Amino acid sequence: MIVQDQLNVDAKDKGANMNIIELKQLIDYDLFDGAFYILKNNCRYRRIFPNEDGYLIFYKNSKRLKFKANKLAIEFVQNIIVQKDKVVLHKNLDETDYRYINLKLISKKVFNTIKEAHRNLSGYLKLQPHAKDVFSYILSWKENSKDKIIVVQDIVIAKRLYTKLQLKYAKILNKYCVFD
Repeated sequence: MIVQDQLNVDAKDKGANMNIIELKQLIDYDLFDGAFYILKNNCRYRRIFPNEDGYLIFYKNSKRLKFKANKLAIEFVQNIIVQKDKVVLHKNLDETDYRYINLKLISKKVFNTIKEAHRNLSGYLKLQPHAKDVFSYILSWKENSKDKIIVVQDIVIAKRLYTKLQLKYAKILNKYCVFD
C-alpha cells in the first residue's frame, strides 16, 4: 500500500515536471531582465508581457494559455512546481518586476503578515485627536484583518505607541523586502 502511494506521488511529480519541460519549449525566461519570450524553432521569437493582473496570456495551436508570470519564473529557474500553500513575493513590492533576484517563495501566512505591515505603514496606522474629548487621542490600525482602536489620554504615550507600531511593521518589511 505504501509502495503504491509512493509510485502515485512519483508519477504525479513526473507529470508536473513534464509540464515545466513542455512550457520551457514554448516560453523562454530571462532571469536577469525578468522578460518572457515566445520560442519558435528554439529561438526567441517575440517578447510577451504580463497583463495588469500578472498573467501571461498567449495562444499556441489555437489554444489559449494563461500562466501567472511570477510563479512561472520561480518554476522555470528552480525546476519545481509551486504548491498551493506558497506565494511568490516581489521583494521590492513592485508587482511588475519579474527579475528572479526580486522573487521569493514564501508561505501564505507570511505573505499576509507582509501585506498587513505594508498596509499599516501606507496609511492604516493613524494617530488622530479625539473628536469629542480634547485631551484624548485615537490610535487606529489593522491587525489580523480587524480594525484596532485605542483611546489614549496622554499625547506622549500615544506617540510612543504609534512609534512602537511603526517600528514593528517596519521590521517585518525589512525582514522580507528590499528597498532602495
